[in-house]
Amino acid sequence: MKKLILFFVVLLIVGCSKDDEGESFLDKYDGSSWMVEEEEDIDWGGVEVITFSNGTYSYSQVIGGGPIPGAINDCFQFKEGTNVIFGLEMTYKILKNEADEFLLEATLLGVEIGTIKFTTQGENLLMTETSPEEGTETAILIPSESSYDDYCN
Repeated sequence: MKKLILFFVVLLIVGCSKDDEGESFLDKYDGSSWMVEEEEDIDWGGVEVITFSNGTYSYSQVIGGGPIPGAINDCFQFKEGTNVIFGLEMTYKILKNEADEFLLEATLLGVEIGTIKFTTQGENLLMTETSPEEGTETAILIPSESSYDDYCN
């Protein structure tokens, strides 16, 4: 009897771990929004919010003046393939879309200009941007009640 119970417990554990392995980052964070943690300390009241989606656009980002009356927000949506950013055609390729890591590579005119990686860090996300010219920059993203749509649609 003990062997039979142990068998079912092992089956349950193996079955649950296989379900978790199939979930991608974009599945896990679909519709969730994140704010750059340092933005709380900026005197000018600026905002940077990232909203993930498992649809056409992998993620959308707003950078701007936030709640300041008349403030202008820059709104960007990123998808795999060709994107037009500041009038330039850039190509984004998803290199990883795993449960705890999302990695994009950006190219301009066939030349890699950098990568953007999002990884889980407890209840937050770590955003790491790497480019040959700028090196590596990181930012902690905290959950946000505001989304891209609140500023850009």
